[in-house]
Amino acid sequence: MLPNHITQTNDSRREFLQKLGVFSIGLSASNFIPVNDMNRTFSASEFFQNFTDIKSMHPSDVFSVINLQIPELKNVRLTLEKKGYEEALQELLRYYRNRYPDIEINQTESGLKNTKNLTTRADKVIRHIFQWGPYPEADYGPDIDWSADPAGDIEWVASVYRFYWAADLISAYESTKDEKYAKAFVELTSDWIEKHPLEKTIDAIHPVYGPGVYGSGGWKGYAWLDLQTGIRATNICKSFRSFIHSDSFTPQFLAILLASLYDHQVKTELMPMNMVHNKAIFEQRGFFNVIHTFPEYNDKERWLEIGIKTTSENLIAQTTSGGVQREWCGGYHSGVYRDALEIMGRVEDMGQKMPEYYRQRVKLMADHIFGISTPDLSFPMFGDTKRNLKKSEDRSTWELYDFLIRTGRQFNDPKFEALANLDENQLPRNGSIAFSEAGLYALRNNWTPDQTYMALHCSPPGLSNHDTPDNGTFELYSNGRWLLTDSGYFTYGNNLEARNWHRQTRVHSTLTSKGENTERAGRQLHWSSSNNQDVLVIENQSYSRLIHRRSVWFVGKNDDQPFFVILDEAIGDRKGDLAIHFPMAPGEVHFDENSGRIETRFDDANLLIKVTGKEKINLSEEDGWHAWSYGKRVKRTSVSAIYKGQGPFSFVSILVPYKGTTTPDVKLITNPNMLIAGMDPVNLEVEVDNKKWSLQRNIF
Repeated sequence: MLPNHITQTNDSRREFLQKLGVFSIGLSASNFIPVNDMNRTFSASEFFQNFTDIKSMHPSDVFSVINLQIPELKNVRLTLEKKGYEEALQELLRYYRNRYPDIEINQTESGLKNTKNLTTRADKVIRHIFQWGPYPEADYGPDIDWSADPAGDIEWVASVYRFYWAADLISAYESTKDEKYAKAFVELTSDWIEKHPLEKTIDAIHPVYGPGVYGSGGWKGYAWLDLQTGIRATNICKSFRSFIHSDSFTPQFLAILLASLYDHQVKTELMPMNMVHNKAIFEQRGFFNVIHTFPEYNDKERWLEIGIKTTSENLIAQTTSGGVQREWCGGYHSGVYRDALEIMGRVEDMGQKMPEYYRQRVKLMADHIFGISTPDLSFPMFGDTKRNLKKSEDRSTWELYDFLIRTGRQFNDPKFEALANLDENQLPRNGSIAFSEAGLYALRNNWTPDQTYMALHCSPPGLSNHDTPDNGTFELYSNGRWLLTDSGYFTYGNNLEARNWHRQTRVHSTLTSKGENTERAGRQLHWSSSNNQDVLVIENQSYSRLIHRRSVWFVGKNDDQPFFVILDEAIGDRKGDLAIHFPMAPGEVHFDENSGRIETRFDDANLLIKVTGKEKINLSEEDGWHAWSYGKRVKRTSVSAIYKGQGPFSFVSILVPYKGTTTPDVKLITNPNMLIAGMDPVNLEVEVDNKKWSLQRNIF
């Protein structure tokens, strides 16, 4: 028999959860917020105004939520009945140490050399010195204020609450087995748990990001928000497997940890991320990791049922039928894919399966990463997407290499490993691809590092503001170099002025009227692709009285010098100057207004752009920024081609990437006076280095 106080606690907690059960399951499983209601948020008080007795579990109650009837816990149950709580905790600790065998150290010579790098940050964490992002480290002192904001960036605070610092302790402990790292994890985690009981912090407002600073209600419930709760739960589970064999990991700490993780599960079940959003999947990853790491909880099967339904429905809702995550950002797509795949594996480990449609959608998400991948195995920098700079010719160090290897084996699809290791015989002959529903495109002539590649973005409204108002924008790479790049997002946790600068339409490679930001209303009108030419036509309702239609021809894909022709049509009569913008890669840029030519001046590979219109076009140089990672940016030149008059108007741009420094001869043979914005079909004739090309477009 269980002790009487535990039996009573178990009954009251179960009764409380049953009162909430129908309400919470319905909330988490099916009542998703529509896309047009994405800005709505919920506070804990909305959920718990009738259930004021919610509070964190006390460690002494932990056996009330563990299924002691499973055969593996027989010794724990008998010990609890015969010897009591403390001895049963010791038996439970022995059980988990047997369940998760200790990791042996097998240091290679190179591993020993890396030990100092692994331990430097961890040694600082021991002293309560934390660091995140591009900011200097900060000393939190002996009594940690977890809500501190030393960097003036809300993302710093969030990172601390997500337990990212635990990764440093794990790495150091696994490479040295030094007890001090386990001890630090136990002390820090115990301190966080003690200072964040549900009943006091579930709806707390952050002391810095309060009302009027971070939304009308402030940063409410910041310690237990979806991302914090889900990512923290995952990091605690990782830490548990590493530190469980340490001397510092006592039976008493095990009870503290199990009680807190139960709180995490209760919070996620009752207050899920009730929107179609990347956060919903990140949150569920933590939910599943707790079930997977601790299947001994009584609620395992119920949690599995809730989690499978919630995750499946949310993933389908936030991805297109082609598998593209609807925030149109490579980084968020990759993160959702990673978590969705991990969840699928966790469920299979526990003897169940996600629905087949879920598995198929996850595979399509992987196919999107393959198809959109850049020549240096990264993502196009659309929206809030960063790019790791290629620092080595070794492909195994490139950003997407490990993903490609793992995914090829996961789905038994050889194209992924073929791209990772550049086995061209296993890759599609035509690498150009359209993700039409998402408005994302990759135009390429081959798969080698010196390929010519254009990624273009013209999407319908996304799920969040991680997308940028830049429909029609593109990036261009050729001959081993980025030649025209996105401005990047630079920041989103602080410096609103800088973030807004990077999000302006006019600092992206698209069309503007009066330099003003455009609407997000993209759609595809035409796509055709062959081994030697791609034709893409997209348009965006950029303003109330102006449509931007952009036609792109990727010409001579099999030739030694492939190139692009872009027809930009401003359809409408909105008043104000029209401009198309070319934010060039950092480096020297030269332009000649008389000839309408823009040229880069690199030593190895370059880009020539020639812009033509039926009326005079002015070229204007503007200072710009290129931000490839959070908090990191460099100056670069942007050139705008401006027609000082309202629409309708058409621009024709010929973009020729070339090796070396000898500029090719380029001309538009078609009389630009014959081009009427909005006309169809369109026929153009261009000449590049004395070779003529006839181009057609017929969309209606």
